[in-house]
Amino acid sequence: MNILIVNAHSSRNKGDAGIILSMIDSLRKNIPNCNIKIKSRFPEIDTNAYDVSVAPCVANVSIDPKESKFLKLLSAIKLLTLLRGNTINIPESEDYEWADVVVSCGGGFLLSHGFSTALLQHLVQIKVALDYKKPVIIYSQSIGPFYSRFMRKISKLILDKVTKIYIREEISQQWLERIGCQNKEIALVPDSAFCLEMEPSSRVDFLFESIKQQHDGPYIGMTVRDWNFPEVDNKAYYRKKYINSIRAAIQFIEEKYYGKVLLMPQVLGPNPFNDDRIISREILDGLPNTNAELIDYDLHPRELKYFYSKMDMFVGTRMHSNIFSLSSKVPTVAINYEHKTKGIMDLLDLSEFVLDINEITEESIIKTIVKCWDNRYELQTHLTEKIPLVVEAAEIPAKFISSLRSEEKAWVVANKCDHKC
Repeated sequence: MNILIVNAHSSRNKGDAGIILSMIDSLRKNIPNCNIKIKSRFPEIDTNAYDVSVAPCVANVSIDPKESKFLKLLSAIKLLTLLRGNTINIPESEDYEWADVVVSCGGGFLLSHGFSTALLQHLVQIKVALDYKKPVIIYSQSIGPFYSRFMRKISKLILDKVTKIYIREEISQQWLERIGCQNKEIALVPDSAFCLEMEPSSRVDFLFESIKQQHDGPYIGMTVRDWNFPEVDNKAYYRKKYINSIRAAIQFIEEKYYGKVLLMPQVLGPNPFNDDRIISREILDGLPNTNAELIDYDLHPRELKYFYSKMDMFVGTRMHSNIFSLSSKVPTVAINYEHKTKGIMDLLDLSEFVLDINEITEESIIKTIVKCWDNRYELQTHLTEKIPLVVEAAEIPAKFISSLRSEEKAWVVANKCDHKC
């Protein structure tokens, strides 16, 4: 079976890379000897990230925020033309003809806060598959919000036609209803990254042992990210409040628990806004007497999950850092910047350990950390019982894709019989 995975983002985002790797793990487990190719927005970065073929996505456009408005307009016109026309035999589309099934990879990219060239590009990747009349599977995605009427309409037109939509949380179902999506093949499953196998790493072992020689106390892993607070007006105020809350949490952990916070970047690019190391350093620069430390290493997602598993507790803004830690049975406080994080925590019956990034305060994050720490042993037991069930459910999309192979074989046999008759 030939499987084409589209809408892959940069592997410098270890969460997105973890999604792709977990999908490959699940597909190979359920469909032995399947052939997999990936269409990426950043093929030059992703070529060596996976052990499968990586090629450029169709109509790849720049996401450089410094690009001129004129060039952005040309890109949008190009994508809209493809969405309205026939995409058969356009450049970079030959892999669609090769594929037996096209899979839009897991993630949270089908959304728009206004007119969105990025969303148009993601939809084009699906539109090409539809034009080639291939089965299209939306693989455990967060969908929405859609604050633009135009973007709602064009998303509905595409999503109505796909074979199956797997969503990661109930609020995505609500957004599908709000845009008027009429596709009846919608199912709720956990994020695919719960299936990611960790990889023991001598590099991580050496790094952690060297840190432990300097500190004898608990270790709390933490991810932070820069955020533009699209739903509020006073963006600078909310960003400062978030940063001050993180600093207060670090100080509290050090003073109350004699803990050491390890800032563990989950995303290293592809641009400065999405490089967690930059805001991590900004936070540490405001804490001159801290023993917190930035782990400035480019770790593979499997290594990163292994590192997270060594933590006594985790505080994560990056959603997939929370998934990596939770699936390693590490008690976790999650900071929600899009509805996907809250949905994941609700799935695990851990909604009391979620903080909204717009509402976070120094008091609220400390209160939640205390609750998590005080209940850490009970939480470990809860996760030990819950995670195996979540991992099994996260493989449902791969099992469905496997069933398509059986249907394809039945179709071929039936047509051969008809021909002979």
